[in-house]
Amino acid sequence: MSIKKATLKEIIAKKKQGEMDKLQVKYYDSETLGMPIEIKKLKLKKYMSIIESLEDEESIDGMNKIIYEFCPMFKENTKEAMKEYGVDEPTNLPSAVLEDQLNEMQAICEIINSFYGLDKVDAETVKN
Repeated sequence: MSIKKATLKEIIAKKKQGEMDKLQVKYYDSETLGMPIEIKKLKLKKYMSIIESLEDEESIDGMNKIIYEFCPMFKENTKEAMKEYGVDEPTNLPSAVLEDQLNEMQAICEIINSFYGLDKVDAETVKN
């Protein structure tokens, strides 16, 4: 039985594919808004930085921050939207726009986590 060795050519091809994967975009069909919400994958370093900064946050505030960072729509006309929805922080826009629908916010966060393979980890593994 022969062992296949990786070649530099194959590794470079995988790296190029990885660069393309970094530009991943997914959509969540929001029932509240009646339209899809674009979710863009950010670099792993940015994702980890956001997650680490949330350790002392309430879960709603944490979900708001994550959704705000990953969904470009919340960074367009932010000041106007903040005024319209009566929020004092841009990161509070997601829950205001989604009318505090926790199921929708949770679903968007799950899509964001899926960019980094965290959808493959079950809850029991995380607890342990």
